[in-house]
Amino acid sequence: MKKVNILIGLKGSGKTYIGQLLQDKLNIPFLRVEDICLKIKAGREINDENYISEVFEQIESEVRKLLLTKDQLTIESTGSVPQFDKMLHNLKKDFIVKLIKIDTDPSLCFKRVTLRGRTNHIPVSDEQVIEINKMADQRKFDFDLVIENNSKTDKELLEELNELKKQI
Repeated sequence: MKKVNILIGLKGSGKTYIGQLLQDKLNIPFLRVEDICLKIKAGREINDENYISEVFEQIESEVRKLLLTKDQLTIESTGSVPQFDKMLHNLKKDFIVKLIKIDTDPSLCFKRVTLRGRTNHIPVSDEQVIEINKMADQRKFDFDLVIENNSKTDKELLEELNELKKQI
């Protein structure tokens, strides 16, 4: 059965970075969902319910499309909104889904978001980052793996990701 790995963590936790490591070093394809968000955004507010629904419908559609030719895929999310739950439920019907928590100190996440370039990220205010991360931190999932990402080197992360690859 085909597999979907979902990296779940706060904004700034390193989901995209770890997803890229999975793709570049372990050959597990990574779908950067923020690219989908940016295509759909076109001046809309990130808290617009219709926008959020459209984003998660498009993510699910893209996952399904990519899994027509791949055995597994990794995506990313904060998991902070109900629309994520709907997508997760739908994916679990047809695929093996592994939830991987990227556990990072919230203050470090905030610092990372404020320091990174904004050209390939959804523009959010400091207040929005705090609110999104607060909502994400309150969500509880049954994780298959937890990766702490406060200060690990690429080598340390890859060792953990290799363990993940054995499990998936």
